[in-house]
Amino acid sequence: MATSPPIDWPALTVGQAVALTLLRDGYTQRAIQARTDVAPGDLYRLAAVHHIAAPHGTCEGHACHEARGEDPCGPCETAQARSDARARAQQRKKIPPALRARLASGARRKAVVR
Repeated sequence: MATSPPIDWPALTVGQAVALTLLRDGYTQRAIQARTDVAPGDLYRLAAVHHIAAPHGTCEGHACHEARGEDPCGPCETAQARSDARARAQQRKKIPPALRARLASGARRKAVVR
């Protein structure tokens, strides 16, 4: 009776194993990072390597499809818009409040003539 060779997956730390379990159970990326200190890029890379997926129809499920390099399923495709909105919101948080107010009001800086 022939046995197949063991799969050469990288060893997981306790935090990474907990993060993958939380991802599978439907926790959000933010909650997983807060509890385990596993960065989102590492989380989805590990999920792809270990064949773990987040629930379909969530932003995390969409990110799992992207990490595997495949087209998202129907429910995850609609989550892509939420994922994009989340990324834009994070980008907006990086703009200083004074600049954000000036951009919202439409005011322009006057050119300095030297």
